[in-house]
Amino acid sequence: MGCRIKYYLLTRTIMFKHIKKFILPAAAVVMLSSCSDFLDRNSLVGLSEGDYWKSEDDAIKGANTLYAANKEFTNSIVFYGMMDDFTDISYQSFATGLTTGLFPANAAFYQTSWGIFYKGIFRANTILTKVPEIPMSEAMKNRVLGEAKFFRAYFYFKLWDYFGAVPLYEHAMNVDEAYNARATEKEVYDLIVKDLTEAYAMLPETYDQSNKGRATKWAALAMRGKAHLWAKENEKAAADFKEVMDKSDRRLLGDFHTLFRVAGNNNTEVLFDVQYIAEQGHGIATDRNYGNARGATTGSQRTRPTPKLVNAFEMADGSKFDFNNYKNAQGGTFNPNNAADWRDEASVRKLFENRDPRLHKSVIVPWSTFVGRGGVEFLYRFPVVASDATAYVPVWTNGSYAWRKFVETGSVYTLQDNMPQNFPLIRLADVMLMYAEAKNEALGSPDQSVYDAVDAVRARAGMPKLPKGLNKETMRERIRQERMVELAGEGQRYSDIRRWKIAKSVVDGVWMTEFTGVNIRQRGFPDHYYLWPIPQAERDLNPKLTQNPGWQ
Repeated sequence: MGCRIKYYLLTRTIMFKHIKKFILPAAAVVMLSSCSDFLDRNSLVGLSEGDYWKSEDDAIKGANTLYAANKEFTNSIVFYGMMDDFTDISYQSFATGLTTGLFPANAAFYQTSWGIFYKGIFRANTILTKVPEIPMSEAMKNRVLGEAKFFRAYFYFKLWDYFGAVPLYEHAMNVDEAYNARATEKEVYDLIVKDLTEAYAMLPETYDQSNKGRATKWAALAMRGKAHLWAKENEKAAADFKEVMDKSDRRLLGDFHTLFRVAGNNNTEVLFDVQYIAEQGHGIATDRNYGNARGATTGSQRTRPTPKLVNAFEMADGSKFDFNNYKNAQGGTFNPNNAADWRDEASVRKLFENRDPRLHKSVIVPWSTFVGRGGVEFLYRFPVVASDATAYVPVWTNGSYAWRKFVETGSVYTLQDNMPQNFPLIRLADVMLMYAEAKNEALGSPDQSVYDAVDAVRARAGMPKLPKGLNKETMRERIRQERMVELAGEGQRYSDIRRWKIAKSVVDGVWMTEFTGVNIRQRGFPDHYYLWPIPQAERDLNPKLTQNPGWQ
């Protein structure tokens, strides 16, 4: 019975009672003890009564639980970057649910995500209720309340993005109060904007080294801009993004690849991320899921880039990549769907020469190198010869691209599921491209500021400026192209193609393939996949919850 109670406390916000102080402050991680320990205390209402919510330390530890809830989502089932596996630019090697269009409405994936978001909202609401009464410094009180506002908005944004209109709760409620009907999408958007506006006013611009990773006013402003963009309030979105670009201390990092390595943690570009440390239970499983058989942690390559993504990286001069411009070993046009054409080293090497530098910093392609286990430089020969000690060996050897992004080189970090790689959720390049998108949509034709924003992202990558004279529609396509290659593997495209309403056209019926053209699995994206289903278990508990179209 005790464990059943604990399960409800952990996974369902409407039945969630507060946890006590099992917190690792340095990592902003909340840990729960065993079932018996969890229930062996003075009161089951935990933080909301008794000896808690009395001191500044209690308030800070309460705020830490918000970061823990966010980390729980980025680490759950498929962590955040692997949301791109449900798009056209990467795919899951094992799981098929959301990739094939056959995921049932009662899948645990939806229930888990819903529960985590509402758990975080409940924690934020508790902080907003309790912390104002605590005698503590006003500066710290404002920071904690600002963090609570930021995260409440962030979790509602994720719910809105994935589920659409959802119930709103603005205070810490008892179980019998937690049966609201779904609000309208505008009401959800309005609350997100209100919370982020208040968080922006309350949060600091930056933190000392010991508090790196906490939400800043610039993270709040970027998220408010993102909410405006999702709501198609393009002028408001552009204004928020412009302020972040002009007034914050965030700057594009010079080396693109460093952004996705441990060496790039807490860099100048990231506005908000999830922080990890190299310790069992407190790291991230990027090396297992993105990594390969020659890495220090022997990854599984659960996620793989698609040929479509690789082919989308332009030539170094800004022109489109086209197989028709290349010859095979026999002097004919290179045919990517003919496995024999891929067996000639000289022909294949030419395919990846003089390309957008982000290609080789994001993806491991045939005849490129990878520094792996023991600091050895391995060469990706194709066809793969696994017995060659100097050969790069992907997990999937029949014609697979592999991620370089988020995969550590050498053998410094060896805890397979616990890499200390911070995972970016909002970074300046993303903000700049969202600014360009919002401004372009707000205008009749793109102005110079739109070009400047996109060109700055391209310049950092070593790419030339966009050609002049683009109209609104052609600029829109260039911005979308830029987001695809710049943010690949970071989980952003899944939301992009859904909000642009192009997901069905770029995903549904398309085959996942090896780069040799061999079919692996057919994708599916039914019309109703633009929104996730309201979890059936939630509807069983709350009869007021209506289901999203197509999931009945």
